[in-house]
Amino acid sequence: MRAGLLKYILVFENPVEVKSPTGAVNKEYKEVFRCRAQRVKQTLLATDENAHEQFIGHTITMQVHKYPQIKYGCRVRYADSVWEIKMIEPTGNELTLTLKKIDV
Repeated sequence: MRAGLLKYILVFENPVEVKSPTGAVNKEYKEVFRCRAQRVKQTLLATDENAHEQFIGHTITMQVHKYPQIKYGCRVRYADSVWEIKMIEPTGNELTLTLKKIDV
């Protein structure tokens, strides 16, 4: 992965239990980590034209460097949306993340 291809910024958030003054415990997501990423095209066949991504807009694949802060259970903020990590695939010093959009 070349540094020039890392065009997008991903913000990772972990769940934190916060206690209110009344004693209620709520789960909030706090920013833990930011990193740059490369978007990976999703292909079913080895062709130049790919209409598959036009219809599957709620799932994306991103490639990042390997960091210990990236794990299951985190949320990712990207493109004014909140994404859930569905799959983490390690490859050498890189991670391929499959993200699914969630409604918040």
